[in-house]
Amino acid sequence: MKSWKFFIACMGLSGSLIALPGQADAAAVNYHKHDHSERFEKFWMTLEEKLELRKDQKEDLKKHRESVKKEKKQLKEDSKKLHKQIKKALKSGADQSTLGNLGAQWGQVQVKRMEMAHKYQKKFKEVLDEEQKAKLEEFKDKHRDEWKKKIGDSDDE
Repeated sequence: MKSWKFFIACMGLSGSLIALPGQADAAAVNYHKHDHSERFEKFWMTLEEKLELRKDQKEDLKKHRESVKKEKKQLKEDSKKLHKQIKKALKSGADQSTLGNLGAQWGQVQVKRMEMAHKYQKKFKEVLDEEQKAKLEEFKDKHRDEWKKKIGDSDDE
């Protein structure tokens, strides 16, 4: 197996193994089942306010979100389906080849999701004027610093 496939498979399997103990806790289970859209909407409204987006900018971004909504939802469903298949394969004692194939498929879906997020960020920045881009960078820096204080120093973006 190629090294990138092995890496993706290991990431998927280790993520599954790490998540299992936390699922015994009812709070963790409930956390994963709730809808994140409320938190996203609150964040989005804060960002719109901080950047002082114009009505045409808001409409353009909303149109773009709506255009990719179906694909985004399908990728999320594919990810969940593969995650369940990996868990089932682990329980049944599947061979490494099967686990590797499932891990590689899951990894490809994750890469597609990341590409979609990257394209949205690029589209978002294209809609902003120079002043708004500067405000966005300030906003990101502030929140990155706050996040680092909460979870520790990391330069992953």
